[in-house]
Amino acid sequence: MKTQGKKFSWRGWTTFVTTISFIVDLLSGIILYIAPPGRVANWTNWQVWGLSKDQWGAIHTIFGYVLLFIIAVHIYYNWKMLWNFIWSKVRKAMNLRKEMVGAAIICLIIFMGTLWEMPPFSSTMDLGDYFKDSWEENKVDTPIAHGELLSLQEFAATVRVPVDQIVNALKSKGYKVKNVQQPIVSIAKENNTSPSKLYEVMKVGGVKPETPKSIEGSGMGRKTLEMISSERGLPLEEVLARLKKNGIEAKPKDKLKEIAGRAGKTPMEIFGLIEAK
Repeated sequence: MKTQGKKFSWRGWTTFVTTISFIVDLLSGIILYIAPPGRVANWTNWQVWGLSKDQWGAIHTIFGYVLLFIIAVHIYYNWKMLWNFIWSKVRKAMNLRKEMVGAAIICLIIFMGTLWEMPPFSSTMDLGDYFKDSWEENKVDTPIAHGELLSLQEFAATVRVPVDQIVNALKSKGYKVKNVQQPIVSIAKENNTSPSKLYEVMKVGGVKPETPKSIEGSGMGRKTLEMISSERGLPLEEVLARLKKNGIEAKPKDKLKEIAGRAGKTPMEIFGLIEAK
């Protein structure tokens, strides 16, 4: 007598998909939380388990949608049972008015505390900034924000260095360059390296940019006045005095973007006031 195969359990399938999606979304969220800014990640070819920041971002987004889809399907097929369950809980909750009000108050405090950047909620975001800033502290040399997206021709024009000099420097170290219209990130991928490694070769080959780095997209906005004054060789008291002279109150631990937000200016404008003689 033949035994029939066990029927496919859609409920079990849904449970596994939901569980796996949740784990993947949680893991990718943690990785993105501590990942460096895009300009650093792309410039250094930053990866975790062989995946780039952009790939982790795509995974996090797609599996987030998978979770939403599975939940929507689950609600659709179990709407009546779910509605009866919710309604029964609501009726019971009416006898737990104090608990309901207490829960609403806690959620409101968390919501408003996050919006107003109050501790300990702001500390969570500050911790994320700390991890991101730590990548900056590794002295990653990014001469141009998102310079990896420029073609070799555009990059050479931006740093005011003859493109032939850059090509010769790369080829002398065995790197292949098909043409000067290739984006730097494309050249790096074809040579199994990172844009930052190519730039190190350029510098060894005598490439010295003549243009100063712009603070736009350089991570300067997340730095505190203490950090900026130290890097620029300016006395902290003098930096604070310059800002105060322009009607801007600030503290040593304040970040440039925070000061700019309070003053209704851009980080570049605040930086200009700091640098002003």
